[in-house]
Amino acid sequence: MTHRFTTALSRLRRSAGALRGFALLAALLFSAGAQADPAVAQQLLSTIRTERMKFEMDMQMANYYLDNNPSQAQIALSIARADAIMLTNKLMQLESAHKDSRANGQYRDLQALERAIAEADSAQKRMQMASSYLMNLQLERPPSAITRFLLDGQLQMFERDMQELEQAMSQA
Repeated sequence: MTHRFTTALSRLRRSAGALRGFALLAALLFSAGAQADPAVAQQLLSTIRTERMKFEMDMQMANYYLDNNPSQAQIALSIARADAIMLTNKLMQLESAHKDSRANGQYRDLQALERAIAEADSAQKRMQMASSYLMNLQLERPPSAITRFLLDGQLQMFERDMQELEQAMSQA
């Protein structure tokens, strides 16, 4: 009788161990899928669009002060730079979401997803440069026309990258 009880107990322990292993595997599979959800990338893109509109309005204000009263431009430049930093961070998150989607096979067109990853990276780098130029404009006395020209060039390339990013995302 003791042998039967020991054998049954041993089987029960093995079954419980297998059940725990299966539960852990299921949890890992479902958690990885949730992180790579393409809807997350779409939500991030929507947030980036909103942040971009705010950045553009704040840049208009900064340009107004730079053109009309450079000594008063500091606050507007600080706000625009904070917006640029926020956009950079959101673009990093977007790039990461795309990489997760690629790793988990959640895409319709791999080439389009690869373009989206590359464009998110490029847009992020352009916005980092814009942030640097905004900081330079804050420090320069008087603000340099060359720095403004370089900033404008980065912002134009950023806009192009964002258009390409949105197109690639719609195809991925």
